[in-house]
Amino acid sequence: MVVCRLSDADCEIQCHGGEAAVRRILRDLGGAGIATVDAAELAAVWQEPLDLEVQQALMRAATWRTANILAEQADGLLKTELLALCELRWESADRRRFADKLAALLEWSQFGVHLSQPWSVVLTGRPNVGKSSLLNALLGFRRAVVADVPGTTRDVVTSCTAFDGWPVELADTAGQRPAAEVLEAAGIALAQSRLAAADLRVLLLDTSQPPRSEDFALLAQWSDAVVVAHKADLPDRFGRDLPSAALRVSSRTGEGLSVLMAEMVRRLVPRVPPPGTPVPVSRRQVDLLRAMHAALLVDDEPRYRAAALALVTGDGLAP
Repeated sequence: MVVCRLSDADCEIQCHGGEAAVRRILRDLGGAGIATVDAAELAAVWQEPLDLEVQQALMRAATWRTANILAEQADGLLKTELLALCELRWESADRRRFADKLAALLEWSQFGVHLSQPWSVVLTGRPNVGKSSLLNALLGFRRAVVADVPGTTRDVVTSCTAFDGWPVELADTAGQRPAAEVLEAAGIALAQSRLAAADLRVLLLDTSQPPRSEDFALLAQWSDAVVVAHKADLPDRFGRDLPSAALRVSSRTGEGLSVLMAEMVRRLVPRVPPPGTPVPVSRRQVDLLRAMHAALLVDDEPRYRAAALALVTGDGLAP
């Protein structure tokens, strides 16, 4: 246990040993008449809103790579840039310069948000193409049930991992087919929803079987997906119908897994900001920066000022 005295009346306690140990410590402290407060509530007393927002993002970082980028932002890089946006003089030349600064920040908006929230990758394909097997192979352990029964996966099975230092949430979804019963149909509808919201879709084709109409329908529906020619350890029966960009992968032997991981990283993180680049770290910041940029484009100074004030005070999107 580490105890840090913050003031005459406040202490911060860092302890290990699991939830049971923490509950026991809190119970003993409460019995001694000591009040406990949420860590975020306590931090808000000692930190300015922008500092707190970046620190909270840093606490949620899942890898060293993302933590290093967020630590650079927390060291004053982002705060300095955002505070400077409040110093705009409403003159044409200045507005153009600030519009460029806002555009540069927004260029990294999706990247910055994902530093503390994993990128979403959803596996899809018709039943029995091996989605659950591929999920387990990518994770390195058995997370999803594997069976040769259509409809085995009826819910969305998720697990978090990291590829090349970037956090990723993998989702195994129900096989896509005309459902025979209500429960499976609900799973397919949920899968469609997750696919639409995903940062990246991975479409599996079972090349050990002749192509079916469902395969072609999914290829047409998700034309931007990473296409995986799965079960590559078995004889290929797909033939010329296999898309030329398909990656041959076998979850059983491991063939092509590293190539698939590299392609997912290339799609999700096509560019990394150079050191010293300010990067917004929350959706709130991104929304307010977009509002400021839009206000500049239509010459709306009150809207710009309101959004800038909300940005630095920690409030939400200005009305």
